[in-house]
Amino acid sequence: MNEKDLMLMEELLKAMDASGLNGAILVDVPSTQFVRFNIMLLRGLSQDRGLSGLFVSVDRPHQYMVHLLSMHQIKAERLMYIDAISRFSADCKIAPANVGFVDGPFHIDKLPAAMSEYNPSDDGKKTGLKDCRYAIIDNLSALLTYNSFGSVELFLRNFVKVFESPRNALVLLVIDKEKSAPLYELAKTLCASEISFRQTIEVKASGDSGVKTITDITYCKKG
Repeated sequence: MNEKDLMLMEELLKAMDASGLNGAILVDVPSTQFVRFNIMLLRGLSQDRGLSGLFVSVDRPHQYMVHLLSMHQIKAERLMYIDAISRFSADCKIAPANVGFVDGPFHIDKLPAAMSEYNPSDDGKKTGLKDCRYAIIDNLSALLTYNSFGSVELFLRNFVKVFESPRNALVLLVIDKEKSAPLYELAKTLCASEISFRQTIEVKASGDSGVKTITDITYCKKG
């Protein structure tokens, strides 16, 4: 991660701190920035805040994120993965990770139950669902590729409920509202606050020879 990304990550953490690091937060991000944004989130929450969390892969196999975190030297030993796409991908690389698999991105209404049943921390050595303080889905819009809108709505309501009520955990629903407006409006009803990762401002980071454009992060809480 470069200096600009670290600055962005700090602003993200400040915005999430404003929510008390719990509850559902809707995050509006351009789809071209999803991977970069997820890396920032995982660096900030897993390494800087030292929180245990869950990363649900429905767009790319979990090995892809494991590789990126390793490449950026991000410590994520407390990160747990649920992979719904590996069995449908040509990417079969083996990557060391605390991971559980589900049959696929189809029938996602079964995923909350599968998450509840998968708890590797029962052996006392690995992070499990009961330890998670936050949960992220890599690309919310990817769910519509395999499921009806109604199925996605049911899944999101159950997903938020699994983490928000009994665990008081942080649930981050990441979406590009310009490309998935109906899904954005649905997710908005499930969240008490929203973070926008769109507007740009010009800043000059230390050591830079000129002015760079950096994304401006805004935080809005309902009520």
